[in-house]
Amino acid sequence: MKNDFYWLIKHFDDQTLDHIRNHFDKDSGTAFVNTFMQLQNEAIRLQNANIPADSDETQNFAKAYWDMIMDFTGGDMSMLPRLIELGQFQNADHKWKVAQDIANGYVEQALGVYFSRLGIDPFKEETE
Repeated sequence: MKNDFYWLIKHFDDQTLDHIRNHFDKDSGTAFVNTFMQLQNEAIRLQNANIPADSDETQNFAKAYWDMIMDFTGGDMSMLPRLIELGQFQNADHKWKVAQDIANGYVEQALGVYFSRLGIDPFKEETE
């Protein structure tokens, strides 16, 4: 059976692969990857159009992006560092790496404004 997303999946660590196997079937996994790719392309489009991170359009994008992350993690914040690391895989195709760098930079800005407006920091460890 051919997997159209093998190029992406091969960068996942064992723990992330286990999470995927336990939370997604073939259809929901494919839908998730398609959503991820659409959002990555949207980040590049917004960046290339110089749409400010604090615009309504970008903040709607940031909400959709964060919703996608929450859907993937099931709310397990311990997965965030692995997802960040995954987004920066080293042995990626040069064209993909350039696109990822653009998308990641824009997503970071958009989510920064989004979290600031919500008054939360999902990356901060709880001290209570």
